[in-house]
Amino acid sequence: MSIKPIFNRVLPILCDPTTGEALTFDGENFRSSTDSYPIVGGVPRFVSSDHYVGSFSFEWNTHHDTQLDCVRGDRSSEKEFIAKTQFTPEELSGKLVLDAGVGAGRYADIVSRWGGDLVGVDLSYAVEASNRNFLDRGNVWIAQADIGALPFKPETFDVIFSIGVLHHTPNTKDYFMKLVRLVKPGGTIAIWVYPRHGDYIIRERWIRFVNKIPSRMFYRWCRWFIPWATAHLDNPWIGAIRRIFPFPTHGLGIEHDILDTFDGYSPTYHGIHSPEEVEGWFREAGLENIYRPSDWFTCVRGFKPR
Repeated sequence: MSIKPIFNRVLPILCDPTTGEALTFDGENFRSSTDSYPIVGGVPRFVSSDHYVGSFSFEWNTHHDTQLDCVRGDRSSEKEFIAKTQFTPEELSGKLVLDAGVGAGRYADIVSRWGGDLVGVDLSYAVEASNRNFLDRGNVWIAQADIGALPFKPETFDVIFSIGVLHHTPNTKDYFMKLVRLVKPGGTIAIWVYPRHGDYIIRERWIRFVNKIPSRMFYRWCRWFIPWATAHLDNPWIGAIRRIFPFPTHGLGIEHDILDTFDGYSPTYHGIHSPEEVEGWFREAGLENIYRPSDWFTCVRGFKPR
């Protein structure tokens, strides 16, 4: 693992995810008195496997740059990031920011370009894609870790965001609460989770069946079905199929739509929640100035009081 400038900011806040003991670094491993966490493929590993998120490991290493603005040459991800969080470059520049569920780095790309010191974690092997994507950015540090047991001391991040991730954990609310404890007093947390609304409700009914299909097999079907269906959108039969099996046509390219279809139906967990429910979590966590940044229903932002 090459040592980046951000490492000097990260090392003091690292702790054993099980015991909370401060970690030391010997050049190859992070160590506590009871355990050792290796660096494999340039990425620190605080978990032994990708557990229940194997579909994401496959997905983000296959589509490692499909959603990155710096590769696409547009601002599609940046616009969505702003809509769901209302963060600005001035707000994040120089701050220590946690991207909880970094994937291939869609939003890490934005925050790091804005000047934030970005720590990206993911349970899946997507960390291998994001690590490759940001090898040349000294303000990005990627690690494989579980949001349910992160290797960071309490109250260490200025800003935490988790967009489109927490609903894929075993318990959306519980995993959100684990993130809140890592926010500094005076810091900010912003999340977006699937709403209990429209296509998300229909999709939830399919999940228990589709996620039993091997990831590569379902992906091959997506690669056939989405181009075919998109080419025949004016066909009434396609309209009927879309009502019972919603699939996206974002206008961002066929690869984006294939990715989103696979992403929407393949995960193990697919929680859906109301805006009022999510705001209730923020109040229960003792956060203040709670608000919805936009009309994305279940994007909510709040501040930890000093």
